[in-house]
Amino acid sequence: MKTNKTLIVSLILNVLTFLLVLVGVIMTFTLKSSALVNNDLSVFKYFTFQSNIFVAIVAIIYAIFQFLVIKGKKEKVPHVLHVFYHVGVTAVGLTGIVVVTFLATQYGFALMYYQANLFYHGLVPLIALINFMFFAKDCRLKFIETLFAALPSILYGIVYFIAVASLNGYGDYNIDFYMFGANGPLFGVISFLIVSSTAYAIGVGIYFINYLVFKKRK
Repeated sequence: MKTNKTLIVSLILNVLTFLLVLVGVIMTFTLKSSALVNNDLSVFKYFTFQSNIFVAIVAIIYAIFQFLVIKGKKEKVPHVLHVFYHVGVTAVGLTGIVVVTFLATQYGFALMYYQANLFYHGLVPLIALINFMFFAKDCRLKFIETLFAALPSILYGIVYFIAVASLNGYGDYNIDFYMFGANGPLFGVISFLIVSSTAYAIGVGIYFINYLVFKKRK
């Protein structure tokens, strides 16, 4: 019964994650406000939006399998889905941390958590992290699989800086929209390494928290 309750809570949080992202997307494309960075398809260029969409898709699929497990139609959630879930949660977790430590200091906390940004930058990362660490009992990964957690930030960073460098757009907000290269290529590379390392640190951190939480509950 205890395990079932944990599974049910995790399912609810996964559905909530999906719904919050859905609400955020609707707000993004319907509310014409200067507080939102973009209100069109160009919003897909942001890691924030990409990571939220990714975790929402994974969360709702995860919830479906959890429902099937509760109903006795499946024995467990597929392991590959655990890996994707860990990657998605790490990605939105990275978004939340970058916003708090870097972007909010540049653009202000009010802007970073206004309207849809409240969901993308705050609620979704928080709920996804809590769910993974304390309720995702089925998420038993091998430590080597934590390496996948850094892939989205690494791939995104490579594409981002190739685009910025090819257009010589360091410090140009229209091109270098995260302003990671505002102080030149070297600072951009350092920023890339810091962000990717942070992503992996988040992935490892939530992996161990999840492991310790459920090890104690046995």
